[in-house]
Amino acid sequence: MKLKCNYCGSFIKDTDEKCPNCGAVNEHLMRSADGIPKTIEELKAFCQKHNLPLKQMRFFIGENFTEPKAFGIYKDDEGNFIVYKNKADGSRTVRYQGTDEAYAVNEIYQKMKSEVSMRKAQKTANKPSSQPSSGGSAGSRKKDSLKISDYLVLIIIIIGIFVITAYKVSSTPGEGYYTYDDTHYYYSDNWYYYDDNSSSWAPASYVDNELSSHYSDYSDSGYSADYGIEPFENSRYANDSSWENDSWDDNDWDWDSNDSWDYNDSDWDSDW
Repeated sequence: MKLKCNYCGSFIKDTDEKCPNCGAVNEHLMRSADGIPKTIEELKAFCQKHNLPLKQMRFFIGENFTEPKAFGIYKDDEGNFIVYKNKADGSRTVRYQGTDEAYAVNEIYQKMKSEVSMRKAQKTANKPSSQPSSGGSAGSRKKDSLKISDYLVLIIIIIGIFVITAYKVSSTPGEGYYTYDDTHYYYSDNWYYYDDNSSSWAPASYVDNELSSHYSDYSDSGYSADYGIEPFENSRYANDSSWENDSWDDNDWDWDSNDSWDYNDSDWDSDW
């Protein structure tokens, strides 16, 4: 995606570390400040940091692994990033194929995340639970009951959540088309832009503050064939929120050698 250099005003790629025209640092360049890997190398380092057993998990990072039962990501000779799943029968489902490395890495990252979460949940469910003692004195039962002050605190929390939610809704762009700096955008929970090079929609890794803050000034009435672009409703992202980077405690990733990791053949049947 093209961005404006903050110093000379020329258009540069969002992946350029420096402006080719004036040499200024690209302040919009996406990094891993949020803890989420943006490149294959960052993903490798992330997995190593958290001791993720990639071979047991059947995840192959930076490798075009062709055998059955595998998830993976790699960069092909044409510069495209491929995110794939090899099923038990050896057939392959391609989750993503394109030039957006950050998006491709996030696709495999989200799959890893769901697998780790599921395995940890299974481990917790298999732990023997302690049986609570029956009965109890009247005094202990009285302590368990909520006091009036507890109800007041709960009401305050609910009101606070309502106010915050109302504010977020009021400051969020409406779903639809936007045009900014000769680029077509679409907002649907997240920003997407139309990539003229690939003639397709893609997640916007960065949106200029002018658009995100004054989106109403750039809103279109709706889709028009005069745009000369594919309708967003026909794109693969129309109902796809799998790329969202929801937060996760960094420690939740940590894996120790005592945790198991098993797959059944049926686990590989879905298209993911």
